[in-house]
Parts: sequence; C-alpha cells; structure tokens
Amino acid sequence: MLLSAVAKQAVKMGNGNVEWVVLDWNVNAIKFYEEMGAKIMQEWRICRLTGDAFQAYHDA
Repeated sequence: MLLSAVAKQAVKMGNGNVEWVVLDWNVNAIKFYEEMGAKIMQEWRICRLTGDAFQAYHDA
C-alpha cells in the first residue's frame, strides 16, 4: 500500500506522522481515512496565494 511506503519513508526522515488533505464533501474518503485510524483535523484550512498577490510577494 502506498501509505505504508510513505510511513516508512517518513520514519527514515525522522518524522513521526504523515498528513494529507481531503475535500470536506468527499465523505467516502473521510470515512475510509477514519477507518484507517486517521484523525480528520477540522480546525485546519488550506491557504493559497496566487495571481497578483503571489507576484507581489515574488517581486518584493
């Protein structure tokens, strides 16, 4: 399984966990991940800087 390989690599790199994202409407995936033992972290949101705002920081 891909997750097993990722977990093994994470340990080799000194990490004790792995994180990934799932869309809130994807209830089947959320259920699958929860059944695997993953904790769905409701308090986290993804932030993205693009377009003119991204360019402004690039040019600064």
